[in-house]
Amino acid sequence: MMLLSGCDGGSSSSEREPGNFNTALSGVIDIETGTRVDADNADALTLNSAPRSTPQSLPQEFILSGYVSVAQGNYPTAPDFPVITYPEDAQDTYTMTLSAGQAVELQAFATRAGASSVRLTFLQDDVELASDSVATGSTLSLTNSDDDGTFTVRVDALGDAPVLYVLSSALAPTGQGLTLSWPDHEVIEGEAIVELAAARDFGQTQAMNRRADMQPVEELAPGMWRVAAPARMSSRGAPAAQASTVEWVRLLREQPGIVSADPNYKMQALASPLTEPLYPDQQWHYGLLNAPTAWQLAPGGGRGVTVAVMDTGLYRRSSTSWHSDLNANVVAGFDFVSEQLDNDGQPGPDNNPSDPGNSIGNSVFHGTHVAGTVAALANDSGGTGVAFNASLMPVRVLGEGGVGSSADLLAAIRWVKGPDSGGPRADIVNLSLGGLPFIQTLQNAIDEATGRGVVFVAAAGNSATSAESFPAAFRNVFAVSAVDGAGQLASYSNFGSWIDLAAPGGDISRDGNADGRGDVVVSASASAIEGVPRETYIGLQGTSMAAPHVSGVMALMKGINGSLNFDSINALLAAGDLTVPTCDSEPCPKDNRLGWGLMDAGKAALAAQSNTIPELLTASPAIVALSSEGEQSATVVLEAFGSDRQSVVINSVSTPPDWLTLNADLTGASSTRFELPVSLNLEALGTDVSKRTTIRVNYTSDQARSLEIPVVGRVLSDQNAKDAGRHFVLLVDPEPEGNFYRTVAQANVVAENGQYRFSFVPDDGQEPRLTNEVPPGNYVLVAGTDLDNDALICHAGEACAEYPVSGLREVITLPDGEPVTGIRMTTSYSRPSITRAHPELLPRPGFRGYQLLSVEPADNPTKAIAQP
Repeated sequence: MMLLSGCDGGSSSSEREPGNFNTALSGVIDIETGTRVDADNADALTLNSAPRSTPQSLPQEFILSGYVSVAQGNYPTAPDFPVITYPEDAQDTYTMTLSAGQAVELQAFATRAGASSVRLTFLQDDVELASDSVATGSTLSLTNSDDDGTFTVRVDALGDAPVLYVLSSALAPTGQGLTLSWPDHEVIEGEAIVELAAARDFGQTQAMNRRADMQPVEELAPGMWRVAAPARMSSRGAPAAQASTVEWVRLLREQPGIVSADPNYKMQALASPLTEPLYPDQQWHYGLLNAPTAWQLAPGGGRGVTVAVMDTGLYRRSSTSWHSDLNANVVAGFDFVSEQLDNDGQPGPDNNPSDPGNSIGNSVFHGTHVAGTVAALANDSGGTGVAFNASLMPVRVLGEGGVGSSADLLAAIRWVKGPDSGGPRADIVNLSLGGLPFIQTLQNAIDEATGRGVVFVAAAGNSATSAESFPAAFRNVFAVSAVDGAGQLASYSNFGSWIDLAAPGGDISRDGNADGRGDVVVSASASAIEGVPRETYIGLQGTSMAAPHVSGVMALMKGINGSLNFDSINALLAAGDLTVPTCDSEPCPKDNRLGWGLMDAGKAALAAQSNTIPELLTASPAIVALSSEGEQSATVVLEAFGSDRQSVVINSVSTPPDWLTLNADLTGASSTRFELPVSLNLEALGTDVSKRTTIRVNYTSDQARSLEIPVVGRVLSDQNAKDAGRHFVLLVDPEPEGNFYRTVAQANVVAENGQYRFSFVPDDGQEPRLTNEVPPGNYVLVAGTDLDNDALICHAGEACAEYPVSGLREVITLPDGEPVTGIRMTTSYSRPSITRAHPELLPRPGFRGYQLLSVEPADNPTKAIAQP
C-alpha cells in the first residue's frame, strides 16, 4: 500500500527524495465510531484480484460500506473519464454477535453503471432465518427475533450493474436515523419564498402580478410571498426539475427589490420507527431523565400549560376522540399542510389536525408518538408522558410521508404566536422535524413568537454531523441532541456548538442500559391491524424522541412558575440548574455533544420551585456508564433536595457485583450532599459486552426512602479497528472551469490506528510531477473512498470528508514557503446539511462526487476534474 502511494508520480519518482521537501499541507482524518469497510470492495480488488473466500467478522455495533457485482464489466464512457473496469464480487459474507431484537439494515446505492438490486440473507449455523431483496435507492431491515447469538449475514448481487451498499446495526428499519446520500434538500418544484424590499407598498400585489420572473401564490406576511415560477417545472420529482428550481431561485436573489429568496424546502419528521409492544419496564428513558423526582416536585404534571406539537397531527380513533392515552389532554389545533403535500382527503389547510397515515408505505404516526412523550395521561393504561396533565395542541405541518414545506411551518408559527390583540395560542412549541437550511423569514417568526413568551424546543437532527440543522439551530430555539440508555450521544445524533442540551432519544444499535433490548423510546402511536389503523404503542429512535422530553420538562416548569420564558429558562440552563453536569466542577462549559448537559427533570422542577418541597435524595448522573474506551470511574453525587436542605441519613448501600467497585462506605453518614466514587474492574468483564447493575441507597429524610442508581459497564475495542477504506485526499481548484472543478493534487492514504494521516509537498517545478505536489494557492480540501472503482469519491454510500466540515466546503490557502499543518477532518458514510453559516448556499442536485487524478505518462501532465 505504501508503494502504491509512492508510485503516483511515475517510474522515476525514486530519483527524487521526498524527505528533502518541506511539507505544504498535512493533517489527520478521524473516522466515525463503529465504521468498517468491506474487505473486498472494488478498490481493494484492483490490488488483490480474488474476492475474499471467508466471512468477515464485525463487532456487534457497526456501520459498513460494501460493494458487490455479479460480473466484471466497464463503466459507461464519459468525457474526461478513462475506460474504467469494475470487478466481479458476487457475494459478501459477514459474521457478528447480535442481541435479541437487534436489527441489521442494508441501504443500497446505484453506481455509475446504473441501478440494480441485492439480496440480504440472515443465517445461524448455516440455517437461513430470513431473506429479502432490495433495489438501489431503497432500504431493507432484518431483525434477530431469536435469542442472543452469533449470526451470518450475506449480501448477494442480483442485477447486471454493480451496487454499493451500507450495512449497519446502528439504524432502525426505515433508515431515516442517518442520512447516507448527499442531500439535495428537496424542494417544492417551481416554488420559492421571497421577501420584497417594499414590504407595505399598497400596489405591491399588482406589481407582483406584472413580474415576468415569478407569480404570486400566497402572501405569508407583509412583504413576504410564496411565489411560483413563470412556468411549472416538468417531470415533478426529477433531478432536472429540482435543479431548475434551484437555478431559478439563484436568479431571483440577484433581482433588485428582492431582499431574500429561498426555495420552498420540503421538511420531514426526524425519527426511525421500530414497532415493539409496550411493557411497563420499557420506558427506561424516564429514569434517565430523572422524571420520578420531578413528578414528586411537580405533582400537577404541567396542568394549565399548552404544548403545541408541530408534526404529522394526531391519530384519531373517531370523529370525536383521539388516541385514548392522549384524548383528555388534547385541545383544538389546526392543519397547515398545503394542498400539494396533503393526504387527509381535505386538501389544503383546515381545522382538522388528525394524522391519516401514509397512502404509500408504512404509517408511523410520528406526531402521536411525540405527543405521547410530552403529555400522555397517567391513567394506569399504556404509558405516560413527562407532563401528564399538560394540554396538547396538535398543529399539523407534515403531510404524506412525513413531509412538509417551510412555507407551511412559517404559517403555523405565525398562527401559534397569536393575534396582535391577544396572547399566544401555546406556551411551548415542540418541533420534532428538520431538513431545512437557515431561512431568515422563519428566524424572524420565531423571534416574534419568543418575544410574546412562546418557548421553542427542536430536534437537532439525525445526520451524525456537526453541521447546523434547522429549525433547531435557529436563535431562540432549544436545540436537543439525543442520547442512548447510558446517557451517551446516540450514533445518529447531530452535535456541535449550537446544541443546547440533550435528552433520551434511544439508539436501536445499542443496549446502553443493558436491559437486553435496543434502546428505543416507547410511546403512544397507531398501527395497521388487518388493514385498519388502530391505536397502539411503538418504540422509535431519533432526536425527534429527545425533543419532547425537553418540551415535557419545560411544561412541568411552567406549570410550577408560569412566568418562565426562553430567556429565564436559558439562564437556568447555562447556570447548570437544569442538567446533569458534564464536568467535575460546576458550572460546566458547554459541550459540543450534549450542550449544557443531559436534561435532569428533577433539577429543572426544583429550579422552578418557590414553595415547600420534601427532602428527596437524587443522584447525578442518574445512570452511570463506564467503559474501557470512555470513563472507567465516576463520582456519583447524591444531593438532598428540599425547601430547607435538611440532612438525610444513609442507612445502607447495596453490594455491587465483582465488575464494579464502590470506593466509599456511606452507611451511617448524615449530610445534604454525598459523593460515591465507583470504578470499573475490566478483568471481570468480557470483550464487547455490557453488564448492568443497580446500586440501591436506603436513606431516611422526612421518612424512610430509597434511591436506585443504574450502572452499566462495558469493554470496547473499536478505536484501532475503525476503517473506512483507502482514502484519496484531493486539493481542488475552487474556481470552476465551466461546469467542473479541477483537481490539482492527490494523496492516497490507508487507516492506521483508527485514523488517516495525509501530507502534500510543495511543487518544485520539475518533471515528472508527483500527484501529491501542490503549488501555493487557494484550494478546496476533500477526501473519500472509491469503493466501486469508478474514479469518483464521495458517491452516496462511500466515505467522504470535506474541510472544515462535510457540506461546508471552505477555501484553504497554501502560502509560498510556509507549511499548513494540523488540519483535522472527520470521514463517515453520513451526509450533512446546509447550515446557517452559509445561508447563501443552495442544494447540490445531481452531485456525483469528485473525480480522481489518473496516472499519465511523464510527457502528458496529469489533469482531472471534480464533479460540482
